[in-house]
Amino acid sequence: MALIVEFELRTPILQTAAEAIRRIELEEVYRTESDEAKLLFWAFADGFEPFDAALADDSSIATYTVLDEVADRQLYSVVLSDRAADRLTYPVAAEHDVTILEIVVTTETLVRARVPSRESLYAYRDRCLEKGVGFHLRRLYHEYETEGDQYGVTDRQQEALLSAFDEGYFEVPRGTTLSTLAEEFEISDQALSARLRRGQANLLRHTLVDDPS
Repeated sequence: MALIVEFELRTPILQTAAEAIRRIELEEVYRTESDEAKLLFWAFADGFEPFDAALADDSSIATYTVLDEVADRQLYSVVLSDRAADRLTYPVAAEHDVTILEIVVTTETLVRARVPSRESLYAYRDRCLEKGVGFHLRRLYHEYETEGDQYGVTDRQQEALLSAFDEGYFEVPRGTTLSTLAEEFEISDQALSARLRRGQANLLRHTLVDDPS
């Protein structure tokens, strides 16, 4: 059975800029055909001028572009500096079959991921340390055996599912929208959609599937 791991990465990427904002939720990490390392993320704040100024001063950022703005969040695309790109751990994660589920940056870079085994996790950790990226393990548990829940649904998944149900999201026609729910949780539409999908999958595995393992 796969394991879910929650850990902190001590990386210079976005740390200067993150001091000027409530939080950052990473959406995508990729390399372009010209071999530029790019990040796509939502930034959450009451105003974005201080954050834009901090991005310009952040040595890990080469360039940035604002792609969209919704309420108190903006979608950014940034190109990392060459030095920062060398600290990216996504290639290391792929090498060891580590699936990144969520990355949130505040004063810390917090990551939630799925790993096939403890050995894969330890190999990933060791490679992070070799790249000069600190690693601090916070929690490790079986994917469908989260604390105190017989249906394998995490607290955040349960909260999202119940709110969506109470507000009519699952009705036809819908009583609310994904964007409205996402604003209540102060996360992106994509993050809430993923949380709902994972919660529904966990619930089905532990109620309608004969062998959830």
